[in-house]
Amino acid sequence: MSLPILIPKLHSNQANSNRGWDSSILVLPNAVRNDQGDIFMTEKQDQILKQLNEFCPRLIQQLRKLSEDDWAAQSRCDDWTVKDVIAHLSSVLTNYLIFITSARKEENILDDPNASRNEPGIFDGKSYAERLSKRAKESSESFDSSEQLINEFELRFEMLLNGFNSCNDNEWDLKAYHPVNWVSVYGILLWTMFESTIHAWDALNAVDENYLVDENLAPLLPQYFCHKLINRWFKATDSTGTPSQTLAVNLGSSHGVRISSANGALDIDEQCIDSFDSEAEIHTSPSEFGLLITGRKSLSKSIEDTSTQLTGDRSFVDSFSRWFTGS
Repeated sequence: MSLPILIPKLHSNQANSNRGWDSSILVLPNAVRNDQGDIFMTEKQDQILKQLNEFCPRLIQQLRKLSEDDWAAQSRCDDWTVKDVIAHLSSVLTNYLIFITSARKEENILDDPNASRNEPGIFDGKSYAERLSKRAKESSESFDSSEQLINEFELRFEMLLNGFNSCNDNEWDLKAYHPVNWVSVYGILLWTMFESTIHAWDALNAVDENYLVDENLAPLLPQYFCHKLINRWFKATDSTGTPSQTLAVNLGSSHGVRISSANGALDIDEQCIDSFDSEAEIHTSPSEFGLLITGRKSLSKSIEDTSTQLTGDRSFVDSFSRWFTGS
């Protein structure tokens, strides 16, 4: 087991200089504090980075096996071809390298006169969809061949991973920009894991129905889904008058996911599966859950094909479809 990583506390003058930035929110579900209040991150970060370093060449190899017809095929993303998906992902990873480079220099990226960026917190998955779709198609059209796109994608993915691999211990908690919210360098690592694994499925499952959300990274995805500064991207809330509901998600390990809707708020937490009461429980694989919570597959369909089992209140099938409509 690797040693925990010490993250220094922000001094008051540092905290006040970060607009909209509450460092207390960044404490990870798997983090602990010492008597002085310093935050220690567990080996989860190392696990994610290790798996991404192995996932990248594996994904590139799979992309090189695709035919020209495969690249032109409709992906699992509406209105995007397989080529559009990978062009989008290539652009995303390029931006993430910019974000963590700026964070590690402790610069405010919004002050860059050469780049126009919105203050974080304005967009979510739905409101940003049209803009992302247009940009992906424009990026896709800029590549003359699939080989050119693969080479560029490989370079950008490797450059981003090199950026993460070279991070010092005290840099993971530095404030980092993302259009959804100010997060940390670690938060951008979570975004990288999510974007690369889910969009790989969007592209490769379209040409091979047996392709699953990567089974090595899927068990780590709850780190992303439960991050309170991130998950506003893909979740919707019920009205304040809707009765409270709590759903347990059993992913086949001691730790599961608790989804709780109350007073117009939807909370997603990673907890020991036996540590809380719930009206219903779904039992599914981490790979399948990645599709369910991103709206790529409905809970009713997953139950129908026996990929997921639900015990307890059946009304959660409808509730789940309201909470997670796609991202």
